[in-house]
Amino acid sequence: MDYKTIAKAGYKKFAFVEGNQYIASEYALIKILELVKDFKVKSILEVGLGIGSISDTIFHYARQNGLDIQYTGTEANDYCLDALPKNVVDYHKIELYNEMSQIKQGSTFDLIIVDGSDDSFQKIAGYCKADTVIFIEGYRGVQIVQFMKIFPNSLRAETISPSKNPAYGPFPADRWGGGGQLIFTNPGLYQKWYWLIEKGNSFIKNRMRKFKG
Repeated sequence: MDYKTIAKAGYKKFAFVEGNQYIASEYALIKILELVKDFKVKSILEVGLGIGSISDTIFHYARQNGLDIQYTGTEANDYCLDALPKNVVDYHKIELYNEMSQIKQGSTFDLIIVDGSDDSFQKIAGYCKADTVIFIEGYRGVQIVQFMKIFPNSLRAETISPSKNPAYGPFPADRWGGGGQLIFTNPGLYQKWYWLIEKGNSFIKNRMRKFKG
């Protein structure tokens, strides 16, 4: 099963779960799995686990592909904390904290997914490797500004869906699907190439959106 099929199945599963207002968009799930694949991700920090749509989808992808991914996440909302063990297939594999400041010192991650807020964002550089990739789900303007100040040598690219939201799910089907922000904290040659491709793709998708209306 390819990563896009797994991502769409994950979105469909959570589209009908109570609390679906907390889930990531279908496009965000596809993009996250694409990042896991393209960058051979072995360790993930998810800031704001919500009810588990991202972590569950990643665990399913890992199972399908024989991957062992170290997963750390933060969540402080009581409703979400109660929902996570019910929704996430490999919940027991998540190293769970209420906030980033509680994560043990020296922990670093290949991919950091931001799908919530955290008062400890200023410390995020301490959890990054030399080539860590950050994915911010949706458009979180305040956090983007924060991260660009923390990583002054980084490259950022918007990534957007070429399609409108599917008819199933909590998001209006007459609106364009979600997206996110990619931040390459200390980009090497491959990441610079990847950034350039993303910038070009987003430019084309934006033009297409305007044309389709």
